[in-house]
Parts: sequence; C-alpha cells; structure tokens
Amino acid sequence: MTRTQKILSTAALATGALAGSAHAESKPAETEESIAADLAALDARLFKAAFETCDMAVVEELLAEDMEFYHDRDGLSYTSSAAFIADVKRDCGGGKRVLVADSMTTHMIGNFGAMQQGRHEFHQVMPDGSSIAREKGVFMHMWQRTAENSAGWQISRIISYDHEGM
Repeated sequence: MTRTQKILSTAALATGALAGSAHAESKPAETEESIAADLAALDARLFKAAFETCDMAVVEELLAEDMEFYHDRDGLSYTSSAAFIADVKRDCGGGKRVLVADSMTTHMIGNFGAMQQGRHEFHQVMPDGSSIAREKGVFMHMWQRTAENSAGWQISRIISYDHEGM
C-alpha cells in the first residue's frame, strides 16, 4: 500500500468513526421512562383506531399475528390478531376508550419487551358528541419488540379483567 493509500484509508476510517459517533449521539439512549412514554402513545393510537377512527391498518400494525386475548368473562377469547381485528372492524364506531388518569404503569420484561397495566373506561358516544361511561376494567398488555413495523413494538398478549358496569 502506498503512503497516499494509507493516508486516504486512515482518513476514511476516521471519517466513518466520526460519522458513526455523531449518529450515535443524535439518537438518545432508550430508558424505561422513554419506553413507557412510547408505549403510552402506541396504546392511545391503538384504542383510537379500534374504537373511534376504525383504522384497521393501525390495529393490524400494533398487534402480533399470534396475539392472544384473555377476558375475565369469556376466558381465552382470541388466539390470532386476524379474528380479533374482524370483530373490532364489525363493532367499531359509536364508542371510545378513556384511560383513567395516572393509572398506567410499564414494567420491562428483559429483552423481550414490556408489560403495560392500567385502568380504563368504555364510553358510548352520543349523537351530540357527548359520551356516557358504560363499563370499566383493568388491562395488561404484553408489548414485544419487533422489526415487523416502524413502531418497533406489537402487543402479543392482552389480559382484560375486573370489568363492571358503570
């Protein structure tokens, strides 16, 4: 290798290292708090799509294909996202989900993902736009990291319990 080639090679390596370093610094490190905030935003996006906007593409994106849904009244209700999405699509509109303020917690589950728990209410939306709370319950979502979508997360398990009318 000539002296010029060595200088160019060294310069290329240094430039690459600096570019990699600058790129690494531009993306903040993930923390439990940032993950909790990201998952809270995905949770809101999912429920808005499932109950209000009827955007099944969003629902499909955020649920793993092998998603399982357990309900305190019905037991194991779904073993795939396709069956769940079909029912959501059929029933969408006229309702909304309201997260109970300060009820959501997020716990890391190793490198697999995170468990999200909270309380929510389901409201019937009236023709004038007002809503009436009809039912409340508790949820647990197991979010797994995934390369399947741009969000980087999908729900693989849902446990919905402690339901009661309001």
